[in-house]
Amino acid sequence: MIAGKQDACAHNNALWCDAVLKAAGAKTEFLSGFWIAREKSLPLYPNIVTYSGKPGADLNAALASLPKETAVKDSYGNLDLGPMGFKKLFSGTWLFRPPQTSKKPPLQSDWHKAKHPEALKKWLAGWNSNESLHSVFSPKLLDLGAIDFASVAKDETIRAGAVFNRGPKLDGKEVVGLSNLFCRRSWRYSAMHDLLEPFAQMPVCTYETDDELLPVYHQLGFEDCGQLAVWLKA
Repeated sequence: MIAGKQDACAHNNALWCDAVLKAAGAKTEFLSGFWIAREKSLPLYPNIVTYSGKPGADLNAALASLPKETAVKDSYGNLDLGPMGFKKLFSGTWLFRPPQTSKKPPLQSDWHKAKHPEALKKWLAGWNSNESLHSVFSPKLLDLGAIDFASVAKDETIRAGAVFNRGPKLDGKEVVGLSNLFCRRSWRYSAMHDLLEPFAQMPVCTYETDDELLPVYHQLGFEDCGQLAVWLKA
């Protein structure tokens, strides 16, 4: 049961990580208060994500079973994993934006969704110049209706992009998660405004690790709703 905004953020992020790792061939499972991926790890992605402030007792066994150099996302920032051989990589702030309107706005002519592998390649080139990371996102993800690789492009040039994934529901409305945002730092407000426009009637969640950027989110209607931390098994 999704009780509040931070729970919705955590569960949405677990769903996104599940899709990415499963598409890469991992065996994934949702257990009592946490999600886990086994037999496969990916750069930039954790193998455990908590989605309850009080995960089940089997979390300790799951943490112990992780191989070295795998990560854990503590979605409530309340775990001390140092004694278990983990080091904290960073902390962040969960952000939640309530629906802005009850009507679905018309789609902008410069808003695009990658629908085939070639379009995904263009999106990946805009997202990260390190081509070795492009294999993190399998083309299989394009077949999932709950996920959009979105971009804002002018004259076929991608100016900004992000991933949106749907789920779970909070107060009867499906939550949309925003991740992997890329744009020039000075364009962040306008880029996010344009990327988010198709989702104005839906609640949106994301997180930010740079406190200096939080005012931009606040200007766009997001509110802080909790802390998170990412740990790496040393």
